[in-house]
Amino acid sequence: MGINNSLFSNSYSHAMSYREHPNRLEDKRVRKLAQEYTQKGYVVSIYPSADCLPPTLANYSLDLIATNGTKVIATSVRTRENLSLNGNKDLLRISESVEKIPGWEFELVVTNSRKRS
Repeated sequence: MGINNSLFSNSYSHAMSYREHPNRLEDKRVRKLAQEYTQKGYVVSIYPSADCLPPTLANYSLDLIATNGTKVIATSVRTRENLSLNGNKDLLRISESVEKIPGWEFELVVTNSRKRS
């Protein structure tokens, strides 16, 4: 099972996104990751829509998909607070579903808000 590569451009794509990230800090980290992966030669889609994902992942909300040849990295970005609030069962289901697809891997990125003193 692959990803619909015809929808990607040479850099990261936001055109096919169907949503904005509700958390500003998480959104900022998603966009930074997109730039980092693009610099490493990956083709990146942020907030991919369900029709850009394999059917087994269509019901999950992934923040970023990075593709490089046959390797695909599916990423979810959470703040530490949201990680605790939302629990880890949804992340476990996403991770298990992603890992079943040959060539795909799941990456969880946890970002922290900076405390001001």
